Amino acid sequence: MKIMERAPYKIISYRPEYLQQIVGLHQYLWRGDAALRTAYIDWKYIRNPYLREPHIYLATDGERVIGIRSFVGAKWQFGSPRQTLVLPLEADTIIDPEHRSQGLVSLMMKTAMKDLGEKGYTYVLSLGTIPQLLMSDMKRGWRSIGPLRALQFKNAVSELSPERHPVVTASGRKSLPRLRALLRKSRLAVAAYRKLRKPASATPRGKFDLLDHIYDQKSGKLGTHISIAKSPRIAAMVNLKRELVTDPRIRHVQDEEYYTWRLQNPGSYYRYLFWEDSELQGYLILQATRFFPHHPVALVDWCASSDEIWAELLHAAIQLTQGEDLFTWSATMSEQEHGAFENAGFRPIPEGSTNNPWIAAACPVCEMLDQEWCLGDQRLLDIKNCDFRLLDPRSF
Repeated sequence: MKIMERAPYKIISYRPEYLQQIVGLHQYLWRGDAALRTAYIDWKYIRNPYLREPHIYLATDGERVIGIRSFVGAKWQFGSPRQTLVLPLEADTIIDPEHRSQGLVSLMMKTAMKDLGEKGYTYVLSLGTIPQLLMSDMKRGWRSIGPLRALQFKNAVSELSPERHPVVTASGRKSLPRLRALLRKSRLAVAAYRKLRKPASATPRGKFDLLDHIYDQKSGKLGTHISIAKSPRIAAMVNLKRELVTDPRIRHVQDEEYYTWRLQNPGSYYRYLFWEDSELQGYLILQATRFFPHHPVALVDWCASSDEIWAELLHAAIQLTQGEDLFTWSATMSEQEHGAFENAGFRPIPEGSTNNPWIAAACPVCEMLDQEWCLGDQRLLDIKNCDFRLLDPRSF
């Protein structure tokens, strides 16, 4: 990559000798000690399975790193028949406070786009930009794909008895007998949780106290079909999703390589709910971020072979996170999925609020005047053509 300069600054590509300075700058984004930030950067950029080298662009003042603009590798599938393509996903942008308002963000982006074009990419995507940044980035060619529309469940132990929150399926029917049995066991678990619970969930791991207690006491079993796990069942999850998800929308490839890497994120704790009879019929992944202990528990990915199974998994997640708020994105859900969330008590967070700023966006690496932005036969700037999950973006 050609080094770009604007006195006294230079924009260069990642070099291993700058790693500790990069870790230091990440303190302005991520809480936690240097060891955690180092592990997170190593996982996200160095061990990313889709790139041969990290796509990190550094602004330097002499030998001091004072700015970062980075992209994580992501492999997308789209169209029918399915095609796959690696496109960078915008990740971290950081400027040392002493060097802000010097045009470094624009200079780093210009350098990055030139280099990414030389590497053969067509677009860069962003999942999780905010309106203020998007307005600025539109001057550099970015366009909105659409808001990601967060849903939130406001949780409280005193409000979560099964009688006050009856389980319904996406069609509005009461839950099956096997779920009522699950809830009877959950009543006992709530009593245990009240003894275990620390005030205000002081740590991210503490958000899973109840779930972990049941895991330890019941060997992970929660009723006839639902089980709790601290580790994913990657092969079974991939087979289920491959069997059930067949539409042509743009989505991240979710194969064994992806899950194996993605679920090793050292910046998060994950827990897994599985529904099975003779084989896996559904799963739900819960996440708590180590960087922001008071953030709600996120429902980052799921798949189920029926609306009833999905409703059971969703309500089990609510019961197992007593006292914790939950959230997820809804913009690319099916009507059935959205109905299940509404029936379970999830409500939209107003768009544009500080708690719901997330927007998906795209930018062509080279100018595409008077051309439709497409991946295969899918129009990129239409959220209806996408299937984005919270597991996809940079920070989960």
